[in-house]
Amino acid sequence: MDPTYIALGGNLSDPARTLPRAWQAVVQALALQRPRLSRVWWSTAAEGAAGGPRFANAVGLGYTSAPPHAQLAVLHEVEARFGRERRVEGRHGDRPLDLDLIAVGNQLCEDATLTLPHPRAAARDFVLVPLLELAPSWVHPRLGRSGRELLDALPRASRTLQEGA
Repeated sequence: MDPTYIALGGNLSDPARTLPRAWQAVVQALALQRPRLSRVWWSTAAEGAAGGPRFANAVGLGYTSAPPHAQLAVLHEVEARFGRERRVEGRHGDRPLDLDLIAVGNQLCEDATLTLPHPRAAARDFVLVPLLELAPSWVHPRLGRSGRELLDALPRASRTLQEGA
């Protein structure tokens, strides 16, 4: 079984409580083995949005034999259970929960419904920081660079995270 890395985020309906509850729903739905969840981190600003509440972010790690497309379908189902309405919110809108499949082992995928690893993970401190908390030696499967190298390469102006509430 390959390790599965899932980014969790949200900025509505008490995200500090929502993210751990959503993670438990994902763990159950995917029958994840050895599940771990990072600390919750807070972004100073929402990506691509003006105003709105700050986003809480975390990354979960677990092992499953479910194929990546099935994992993505489960993540969308869990989002809907927690009140996410993708058609209404748009790409960068406020939302109670956002679940992104970041990577599944070293698998590469690029089709109409899924890109692995996640196409923007390497440029997001709110993904890299919690991911490195769980997997300090993680290497981006497509770029061949460590998560630490990717994080260090981000411009200071794009760093948005603060630990805790």
